Amino acid sequence: MRIAVDAMGGDHAPEAPVHGALRAVPQCSAELLLIGNEKQLGEVLGRWPEASSVRVVHASETIEMGEAGAMAVRRKRGASLNVAMRLLAEGEVDAVVSAGNSGAIVAAAKHLVGLIPGLQRPAMAVALPTPTGKVLLVDAGAQAEAKTIHLAQSAALANVFLKVSQDMDRPRVGLLNIGQEPLKGMRVIQRAFSLLERSSLHFIGNIEPQDLYTDQADAAICDGFVGNLLLKMYEGLLETLLQSMEAHVVDYDPDMGTRVGQTLRRFRGDYDYRSVGGAPLLGVRKTVMVAHGRSRAEAIANAILLASRLVGDKVCDRISARLEKDGILTDLRHHSTALMLEQFRSKWRFSQRQSSADQDSRA
Repeated sequence: MRIAVDAMGGDHAPEAPVHGALRAVPQCSAELLLIGNEKQLGEVLGRWPEASSVRVVHASETIEMGEAGAMAVRRKRGASLNVAMRLLAEGEVDAVVSAGNSGAIVAAAKHLVGLIPGLQRPAMAVALPTPTGKVLLVDAGAQAEAKTIHLAQSAALANVFLKVSQDMDRPRVGLLNIGQEPLKGMRVIQRAFSLLERSSLHFIGNIEPQDLYTDQADAAICDGFVGNLLLKMYEGLLETLLQSMEAHVVDYDPDMGTRVGQTLRRFRGDYDYRSVGGAPLLGVRKTVMVAHGRSRAEAIANAILLASRLVGDKVCDRISARLEKDGILTDLRHHSTALMLEQFRSKWRFSQRQSSADQDSRA
């Protein structure tokens, strides 16, 4: 097994990706390839005695965090991310890990590696901790906007990912909305509700943000804009609460503060994005792991280890096979077409009634 690490991607590149890869080596059976500027990587690797445990593949360009992702992928063919994705597409590596420009990661994965047949776009999956377990948030930032069919396909991806990776029989899939009623929210969400209601998924209807903590759903579906906002608010609120709790306990009782502080640190480890490492980009034919842009070495290392587990468990292949076996993508396309025809007929009847009413009023 080989895993390519985009060593030039992220707020703290190349130091964080290099250090993270070296930290992952003792726990990972995969061969790690660092993709990036050979001179810069050599300077960083020179500080570590374990440098010989990874291999460097030169890339002449870097896609910066502030660039327009899709445009940068087309314009900078020699960028480290593009080199890594081409290696993945050609079968030279089994997975790619990057903390770089998320728009560029999605564009490169879609156009260079390709999607599972029948899918229109990939979706990022993040498991959010809850008091009783976890809920899978899809999409967590791959695509800012979504059409009805995109939301429905994200639901299908979440469903099969939970079946394959968590051995769930019938994952409960909810549509994230501002209310539980079918006609709540924007029109695209209302239509997604109607589409998912007709599908074979275990669709439980709309769920509100507070429902994420109450074990109502195994997966929450939304567009990438909402999902990414929710994810970052979740991270910031959690860190603020933990810091506040630690400070108040220490002020109240220093001895108790030491014991409680240890408990809180363990709690932070369970809930901190650094302990997870990255989010799989579902729908891509091969394993692509998207790490947080501000990832340090610990997060990169854990993203590499998670990618290694997904490759070892053949999750991408099993997702593709399960989608084909269930026929869910075909069913969603058929239901989507039927729904659009119904909406067209409804609009046509309304326009006919309106036209008749106008003629009667003129008469």
